[in-house]
Amino acid sequence: MHLRIRWQESHRSHRRRILAQAASTILFLLGILALGFCAFVFLEAKYYQATELRDFERSLAVWAPPGAVPEAAAPSRLEIPSVGISVMVHEGVGSRNLRLGAGHIPGTALPGEAGNIGIAAHRDSYFRGLRNIRLNDTILLTTLAGTYQYSVEWTRVVPADEKNLLASSGESSLTLVTCYPFYYVGSAPDRFIVRARRVGSTH
Repeated sequence: MHLRIRWQESHRSHRRRILAQAASTILFLLGILALGFCAFVFLEAKYYQATELRDFERSLAVWAPPGAVPEAAAPSRLEIPSVGISVMVHEGVGSRNLRLGAGHIPGTALPGEAGNIGIAAHRDSYFRGLRNIRLNDTILLTTLAGTYQYSVEWTRVVPADEKNLLASSGESSLTLVTCYPFYYVGSAPDRFIVRARRVGSTH
């Protein structure tokens, strides 16, 4: 009887060890897969940005009519030297666009037009540097028609459902939008807004 009890306890203990080892192996493999996916996303974005920047700089060498307003689908390059941001911008704010770069918010003004240009990007990638932006910092938006220079007027944190983020003030302006807080895990509840006004352009 005692031998049978000891055998049963030994069998249960052995089974628990096997299950624990299996769970540990599964968790390890899931971790490897997660790291692999993150690495793939990171490398895809880096490759995309490098390729788009190369093609964009080649296109800049082609003459464009002074003052021409690029089509919505045309790419542009956003640079904020003071915080180390340099990113290609494409039309739309779908998940793929924001995974690979920054997106021009549909329905907002285009570079060269009067009104408010809206550009969005993720807080944990291309717009991470916005946490260090300051008043009067210079923002450059380069298109195939020229470079537009902006000066930061204010920054603000607003709820995600704020409706007037992209309202036009009647002057040529630029609004950058990203999620907030910058180090929040999950879907962030707020938005960090940078508003800048146009102060010059070159063609």
